[in-house]
Amino acid sequence: MTLAGHRDASIYKELKRVIPTAAAFGGATLGLLSVVADMMGALGSGTGILMATTIIYGCETSYCLMVGRG
Repeated sequence: MTLAGHRDASIYKELKRVIPTAAAFGGATLGLLSVVADMMGALGSGTGILMATTIIYGCETSYCLMVGRG
């Protein structure tokens, strides 16, 4: 993996700095979405909606990989 303007040693430091922030932001966003969906009384629970979205996204990714290879 390469990053423009970074040496190989600094790529590790850059990723080590960025990945935890991105993971925390993603987790907070999903948690907020779940809470908002529960408060609004969505068709299903917020957690159920998140699970369904994750499953659909995984199926789409698998399908795109199969079509790309096939």
